[in-house]
Amino acid sequence: MLLTLAIPTYNRAESLRARLLEFVTQIERLALTDVEIVVSDNCSTDSTPQVCADVAVAHPDLRLRYFRNATNLGFDGNVNALFGHAQGRYVWTFSDDDEPSPQVLPHVLGLLRQREIQFAFVNYQVTVDGQRMPSRFGADQDHWLPARDLLKTIRFSNSLISACLFSRQAWLDADPGRYVGSLWIHFFMAREVLQAGEALIVGQPMFTMAQSGLEQSRAEKRREGSDQIEYYMQAHLKFVEYAHELPRFNFDRETCALAQSLGQREDLHQVVNFKLTAEGYAPRQLIKIWGRLRQYRGSTLRFWCLTTPLLFAPNAAIRALRTVSRAVRS
Repeated sequence: MLLTLAIPTYNRAESLRARLLEFVTQIERLALTDVEIVVSDNCSTDSTPQVCADVAVAHPDLRLRYFRNATNLGFDGNVNALFGHAQGRYVWTFSDDDEPSPQVLPHVLGLLRQREIQFAFVNYQVTVDGQRMPSRFGADQDHWLPARDLLKTIRFSNSLISACLFSRQAWLDADPGRYVGSLWIHFFMAREVLQAGEALIVGQPMFTMAQSGLEQSRAEKRREGSDQIEYYMQAHLKFVEYAHELPRFNFDRETCALAQSLGQREDLHQVVNFKLTAEGYAPRQLIKIWGRLRQYRGSTLRFWCLTTPLLFAPNAAIRALRTVSRAVRS
């Protein structure tokens, strides 16, 4: 088996149905025999089990396997479980709400058959208010490169789970359990497996992610049972930690500097979004966030003069600034 399409899911039955049927159409049209689909259900309470059963019955020749966790393992645990179930040499982790290109499978499989790799970055597009925009990595040429050069080349655009395609053995050998709870296990594991060998960039956009607005994305996290404040801020703090640790993994100076720059640029954006969407929080939560940022940013003037005042400013003041900013732009 060459490729496992590995889909982690939780309470998105209709979105999952759409993804399965999109992939099934390509598999059956091209009579692909070296692809399987594995779904890991994180203890959904909706009709997810029935959706998978319906697709399996309607397409009896399809290599579709469904696994349901006895308890909710969290995002990282659910993704990691997929690698234990997968049988493909390569595992493409694919979100149940991203839309694959109609030609994605023949294109990706054709590349995977050519050379052995540790990891592939799969390029994508983002839709914002109905407009398609490229990923941070704007190129569209497929090419192989030394694994250690991939992160700087794609400008760390592999934060989306669907952008990550792993050698299954490389993942299993890299002790993924360390990153359960990181919120971004796929992102951290890419750093692990890119220590040696070759990597692949699938430059032509192979899927589209619909980017929600600020309020909508937080509402979605509430429906998933996550703390909408803690989730996004914690995810950013994990990237800050990730960037700080990169030199220990012997990535070159350019790669490490780029990660630091991207993280610092995002600090203010994440703090403002945190304040705009917070329905309430204890002062100790602000102090905890401030302490985590100070650990990595405390030597910079920007942290003391911009990040700290914004973090501790009243929410009403942040909302007023946003209103004024929008009025000026319009």
